[in-house]
Amino acid sequence: MSIDLRAVARTDLPVAKGLLARACPGYGAEVVAEEKLFGPALGPDGKEITPVAYAAFDGDQLAGVAAASGAWIRLLAVLPAARGRGIGTALLAAVESAIAAFGASAARTLAQPGNYLAPGVDARDADTLGWLSRRGYARGAEHHNLEIEVVGNPRVSEARAEALAREARVTGYEIRRANAADRPLLEREIRERFSRGWAFEVARALAFDPPGVHLALRLADGELAAFAAHDGNNQGLGWFGPAGTFEAHRKCGLGAALLVACLVDVARAGLPTCTIAWIGPRDFYDRVAGVSADRFYLVMKKELTP
Repeated sequence: MSIDLRAVARTDLPVAKGLLARACPGYGAEVVAEEKLFGPALGPDGKEITPVAYAAFDGDQLAGVAAASGAWIRLLAVLPAARGRGIGTALLAAVESAIAAFGASAARTLAQPGNYLAPGVDARDADTLGWLSRRGYARGAEHHNLEIEVVGNPRVSEARAEALAREARVTGYEIRRANAADRPLLEREIRERFSRGWAFEVARALAFDPPGVHLALRLADGELAAFAAHDGNNQGLGWFGPAGTFEAHRKCGLGAALLVACLVDVARAGLPTCTIAWIGPRDFYDRVAGVSADRFYLVMKKELTP
């Protein structure tokens, strides 16, 4: 067998989407194929990183794709019918080489801040975890996602979002959708008080139509008090986050109002569930909207030989 490994072209996208649907069901990779193969992420120096993406052809058939971004393996998938023939190993070697060329001493799976398919390999995916282990990868950090039903959920409705916004106004806050004019304020405050990665992801969500960002502003002076975003990563899959409330404004019901506003957006887009990525307080999400499922992911890591 002769494997032709080359850079992914945008003309490969339609076939790549079909491959991803068959190769990694449950991840939604086919929906976000362009974002994962070509979309930027934020590097440790605050500059955007362009991914390096590969296509593996067996004759004229696209048999596998992979992408590396910075120190991360963002994507690696092989058609089920083409497995066991060295295609995955060849793609893995290619992305590891790209990671080493970037200057990273170790390769990690999937969980790159700002642009990630999942926060690691699904803990239920024993085949992938075993395949990586046999190639020198060890289990690292574990991350936790939640899923919330947004269709048919009585706690996720426009009426409830409006009621929570009215309650916030009584306590001195305006809840509204962000717009392009809010970008400088959001980027500055989120970068300084949370992280550059969060600011990057919120900026991506803000660029959509309509923007996938909601704000809480203090009525007295317009100070930014809290924010929540969705679809800044994995656009079209209904992923929530990042979100945060600045310390002086906590315990005012702002987090609940912003969460429900985002969940209503996801429901309006026709998606049945919203994924809460890399969660913090699980009890908060269960209390506000009800958790329908928990998902656990493992970051696999391999030290690269200089």
